[in-house]
Amino acid sequence: MPEVLLQVRLPDQKKADEIFEIAERAGYDGIELDCAGLKADLDSLYVKSVDYNMPVKSLLAPTLTFRQPVHYLIHGDIDAHSAFHVFKPQRIVFRLPNTPVLRDLSGYMFKDRLQYFKSLYGGGAICVENGAPSGSLRVPPIMDIKGVRDLAYELDVFISFDVANCAASGRDILQAYDMMAPRIKSVHISDHGGRKASHLVPGNGLLPLGMLLTKMKANRFNGTFTMELDQQEIAGRDSGDLMVLYKELIGYVKSHF
Repeated sequence: MPEVLLQVRLPDQKKADEIFEIAERAGYDGIELDCAGLKADLDSLYVKSVDYNMPVKSLLAPTLTFRQPVHYLIHGDIDAHSAFHVFKPQRIVFRLPNTPVLRDLSGYMFKDRLQYFKSLYGGGAICVENGAPSGSLRVPPIMDIKGVRDLAYELDVFISFDVANCAASGRDILQAYDMMAPRIKSVHISDHGGRKASHLVPGNGLLPLGMLLTKMKANRFNGTFTMELDQQEIAGRDSGDLMVLYKELIGYVKSHF
């Protein structure tokens, strides 16, 4: 049975207890921690993960953006390394950067970064996440689905398949999964409902997620699913509502296996 993780972002320490408690009571197998903008104390988070029996099993490495390039260059990889050594997760996920210019140079830098982390932690821990156009200008990621697959084979690393990003890029999620399946170790599961409606609660969009999960079972997928929802999807819900929602989503995913 694949494990289901909850993706969380902690810009401060205040919500850590609430999030870990919700994840534990809802029945998640662990946490995927987004290292972007992470200001919480890592040692304190590790203690909480032990107290709530909610291990951090995956990390999202900070991504280079044109909005905060200096912050990334100074802190990005340091934050990722620090979190990896504290939590010792199963994997670390790298999002593709989006750039309107110098795409070849950005691709070279991204590839070099993957090789650097692979040399430290091994290829089995490294996953590349397929991207989607970003911002009002719809700036494309540095490579498409096929490029991500080819890169994973070239470097002998793995893929974190973001279903909503795939749909936002105009690709059929079932065909994309077939193309990348041998290299997929994790899936960011959410729905998609159009250009400005992405990372929705499964069932609130247009994607054939049930067909995808059935196909993955037939392929004996044994990686992890990560529940990744847009913050607008959960805004205004109290902890009780969130726990019920998250528990239902675990049941939805695991019922197909």
